[in-house]
Amino acid sequence: MSPILAMRYLVEDFTDSFDLIGDRLSKSLIQDILSEYEKIWAEDPDDFNVAYDCEILLTLLGEHEKAITCLDRIDVNYGTGMRMLRRSAHYACLQNKKAAEKALHPLLTNPRNEHEKECFFIAAGRRGDQETAVQLWAELISEKELENQRFNDEILGNPESFNCLSHQHIREWDEGIRLLYRYHIRENRDIELCALISMLHYKVGIIYNSIIDMILNNGPYEAFTSIIVAHAVTSGTHSLITEYRDMVVIDESGVYQELILNLEGVRKFLTFFTLAERLLTIPIATFQPDESFLHNLVRETGGDMYQVYSVLELFTQAGNDTDYAHLMDILLNIDPDIGRRSVIRKEMDGYLGPRPPFDYE
Repeated sequence: MSPILAMRYLVEDFTDSFDLIGDRLSKSLIQDILSEYEKIWAEDPDDFNVAYDCEILLTLLGEHEKAITCLDRIDVNYGTGMRMLRRSAHYACLQNKKAAEKALHPLLTNPRNEHEKECFFIAAGRRGDQETAVQLWAELISEKELENQRFNDEILGNPESFNCLSHQHIREWDEGIRLLYRYHIRENRDIELCALISMLHYKVGIIYNSIIDMILNNGPYEAFTSIIVAHAVTSGTHSLITEYRDMVVIDESGVYQELILNLEGVRKFLTFFTLAERLLTIPIATFQPDESFLHNLVRETGGDMYQVYSVLELFTQAGNDTDYAHLMDILLNIDPDIGRRSVIRKEMDGYLGPRPPFDYE
């Protein structure tokens, strides 16, 4: 079994995150993950989350025909509109314009529920039908009684309850928000963006918690593949939020503040995974740990000594590698009080966006 699946809950916690990988993992590793996911799906054919993740992995591999077959095998009411959108996109990649249009036809003619109507909005925008997209968005906002909202503390604490797109998967949610900006649709746009960014930060936090648990229970080397995949997902998340930061014009200043805070939160998760991966790939045979190594590590990864301390603390708790223990001794010699102040710093992380509770200790 691939190390990423050494614990079953990792499969659940990585749900709907592989779209964020982009080209950050090798095709061979993606294929290995897909093989394990296909086994899980075969053992539990009702697990539609695993099924959708298989489609994402096939998409990353450029296997569009297999991805269509995968979507055709998913036999649940959940995500019908999303499957139409994805089939159409795969047919478009296969240069089959007729099949791409046919896949969207049920959405464009008879959306059967709220979910499909949201996908109808995305389909109209994808086809360049701005008039229909604008009209559909106005209808969705009205039906959900979300007209004339203004950003406030209630929305800040629970933005996913005040938007239209949050029960779409990340790929479609992102596409829908981009359409709002492309067509200059301002109604509820800021809150839609805030909800997406908050969810992405929370999602990375779930993965982070699971990786920590795996390190503590199985050791850092057993968690190595999981760390690599988490690093790729988090890097993609950071790039996506950065793109929004650089692209959008936001009416509500509070939303922009939340975007920046969540971006910094994701950056800290990314630095953790970068540090962990770097420490686990030290060439042991020639390694001579000293203060300069730690300072270079901070500079090259964009982290800080507190994060280095956190990673070394995890590694030394979970294993008996003398090099990590030696590095910890060097770090404590540089700053004997870093352990106490690291606790204070961790408490401050709560200001950087919503984080899931850590339940494994």
